[in-house]
Amino acid sequence: MVRGRPAAGELGAVAGVEVLALGVLVLVTMTLVLSAAWGVVDSRAAMDDAAREYLRTYTEQRDAGTAATAAESAARRLLAERGTPLRTLRIAAPDPTRFGPCANAHVELRATLPQLRLPFGHRFGTTEVVAVADELVDAHKEVLRGPAYDPARTVCATP
Repeated sequence: MVRGRPAAGELGAVAGVEVLALGVLVLVTMTLVLSAAWGVVDSRAAMDDAAREYLRTYTEQRDAGTAATAAESAARRLLAERGTPLRTLRIAAPDPTRFGPCANAHVELRATLPQLRLPFGHRFGTTEVVAVADELVDAHKEVLRGPAYDPARTVCATP
């Protein structure tokens, strides 16, 4: 068996094509992971905006019934406009019986999102995103008070 010198262009070459395939695989995987992470961050920001819009609309209404329906509509409309249609959105609305001037309104929005979406519709894992917001009902607006409203328990009450 005769051993010859390797061609000058092949000195130090171990592999080539295999490394390119591995690099593409790592690049595609990292792109999918970053895309999924950004989707969760974007959904969280959209839900924070929707919670604020919910309370902004809720606290400007005249009565608790109108406030709840108008606020939920405003929150869902904002999410749709932002391109975040959350089918799993659950809204824990403020207690309508405590509606009144200077009453604290607390809302909690929850949605379950897929952690990782792969091509062709495959999904791995889920994560729950929660947005919470508080706001006071307008103290200077004439509103219909709920049956459990107690002005002494509001932040506007004087000691």
